[in-house]
Amino acid sequence: MRGITSISFLLLAAPLGAVAAPTSSGGDVIPNRVLEARAVVTPAPCQPQLNPPPTEQESAARFEKFAHAFLETKNLTEAFEYIDATYINHSPFASANGPNAALDALGPYWGSVQITPLRRTFKGEYGWLNYRTNNFGEIVDRYRMEGGCIVEHWDQGEKYPTF
Repeated sequence: MRGITSISFLLLAAPLGAVAAPTSSGGDVIPNRVLEARAVVTPAPCQPQLNPPPTEQESAARFEKFAHAFLETKNLTEAFEYIDATYINHSPFASANGPNAALDALGPYWGSVQITPLRRTFKGEYGWLNYRTNNFGEIVDRYRMEGGCIVEHWDQGEKYPTF
């Protein structure tokens, strides 16, 4: 697996978009330009189900819907309906935590990335996605869910589980 995954690369490149954003005559960055460049409608954050918490099977079904939208239809708006507002991205290249930072990084590029889903699994509160991209090779992403929402993500040096 390559050292920089597709998500890590995109998160690394995200700050460059802000530097290159058009400015008004006063020199201020126009915030709507960043949102327009994203080309993704920002969904409302996932609302966790805490009482009672979802079963592992219910969380697995929600993770499957996220995976389908993220990898197969590449619909970031739909995929990010499963991301909590407190989302923590443990990638060393992430510019910030939260779903908006990830959308800002992925939005301009995700539609053009060629993705071949390889496998996915869910166990306990964790889900894994393993896929290959045209630019970044094979990738393993790990996610933690809480209350049926994705609250954390890791992609650096992850290995697909063997259980």
